[in-house]
Amino acid sequence: MIDVQEDLFDRLYFFAQDELGFDTYDSLPRDGTKYPFVEIAETDLVSADLKNAYSGAITQTINVWGDQDMRFLIGKMMNQLCVNRINSDHYTFNLKNIQKRILLDSSVPNTRLFHGILTLEFNYTKGRI
Repeated sequence: MIDVQEDLFDRLYFFAQDELGFDTYDSLPRDGTKYPFVEIAETDLVSADLKNAYSGAITQTINVWGDQDMRFLIGKMMNQLCVNRINSDHYTFNLKNIQKRILLDSSVPNTRLFHGILTLEFNYTKGRI
């Protein structure tokens, strides 16, 4: 049985990379990576085991990074990453809440970056086991 966290991660990763065409990573990439890029980051899971199905809530954080001239693009990319429903062979994910933040980041010396933080909260269900 595929883990619900892995299933959501995979769906969002390949959606960002293959369908939207974004440079996508599972952690921060090496120095020298061109901006903008997407990082599929932290996952938080609360599950309930019901008689015939698994269900619960899962939250996925997605980071979008761009240079100081990409604020508009970062916001646009974040909007494109908001998917209302994801169906896989194992689970159905329905978007419940969205939180978006764009921060100015100066963690890289002599560089100003925009860091978009997209938090997607889904309700999920799995059919008969």
